[in-house]
Amino acid sequence: MSYTIALVYERKQDYLAKGFSEEECAELEENETIDALTWALESLGHTVVQVGDIKDLVACLAQSSHQSWDLVFSTSEGIHGLAREAQVPALLEAYEIPFIGSDAASTVLCHDKAKTKLSLEYCSIPTAPWCLLRNSHDSGASNMSDRMASAKSSSSHADALSLYPLFVKPVAEGTSKGIYACSKVDRQSELEQALSLLSMRYRGQDILVESYLAGREFTVGIVGTGSRARVIGVLEFRFHGRYKKDGAAQSTQEIDFIIGEMENPSHSAGGVSVEAFMPNMKGDSQVQDACERALQAYTALGGRDFGRVDVRSNRKGSNAIAHIIEINPRPGLRPDASYYPTIAKNHGWSYEHLIEQIVESAAERVPTKRGGKGNGSN
Repeated sequence: MSYTIALVYERKQDYLAKGFSEEECAELEENETIDALTWALESLGHTVVQVGDIKDLVACLAQSSHQSWDLVFSTSEGIHGLAREAQVPALLEAYEIPFIGSDAASTVLCHDKAKTKLSLEYCSIPTAPWCLLRNSHDSGASNMSDRMASAKSSSSHADALSLYPLFVKPVAEGTSKGIYACSKVDRQSELEQALSLLSMRYRGQDILVESYLAGREFTVGIVGTGSRARVIGVLEFRFHGRYKKDGAAQSTQEIDFIIGEMENPSHSAGGVSVEAFMPNMKGDSQVQDACERALQAYTALGGRDFGRVDVRSNRKGSNAIAHIIEINPRPGLRPDASYYPTIAKNHGWSYEHLIEQIVESAAERVPTKRGGKGNGSN
């Protein structure tokens, strides 16, 4: 069946022109993604309405332009607030407009890494031991040790968090924003430097401190909803080179994690490169474990239609256990750069077929009678 599908997105170049920084715009859409989505949907026989960002969406709703839409395909990441990824889904739910992707509740849950970890622990799904450091940048770095000690003492993982290395990152960012060479810390002085840096750069966010996972890293692509959700493939990452630590010009360290400048299937930063490749899904128990855990986490947290789950093993070796890093309910869809369509391509799916599978999953929520009220299952 063909639909009229509205596209909602933030165009990166528009926000750069408004004065936002490259880092602030890291998750926003390039023209290539918008064009590719439009082409794929139209190739499948759908009519596409390019709306723009949430303010453009509000204008359409006010003018009742949405009444001709059957579905909304939103790639909106939002700009302001910790619940920014859920703003468009929440607005669409209020107007009973069916849309592609996870609902507002699941989206805001997955965007907050601490709440995600609480939910995973409740479901007995492995995730790294952690604590949350409340961001109080006005307090300065002088009492950072006291704040960290207080955060550890209130965590159920106090013993694990007393062992280095640890890993620090903002609690509500994606596309590796806020992850720097200094994010992996091996001693107290490095921890204080990293916490001070993040407290200043991400003043509106708390900071997640985790035990460092030293094993293999994967990202798993999933399509579908509920019992029909399925893994379509997986990428594994290899890291090469060393990187100068922020604030520590006299030393370098091996980087075995993705930093913000390296968020592409094959990219480099500062002399360090990351290689994303397709591992053997059938003959490797760690790959199978990663895929099983990813699907379990995606389903438990309400993933819908499509998503990508980042997984890392707690150690190297045959007894490694896959741990969930984060769940991305709205993965990037740029065909020549994003991990999710790369996974699909490795699986033998064309970009058009991938989009078709996503739309087919969401189509089950489109009311049978066009123009009628929604069925309440947005």
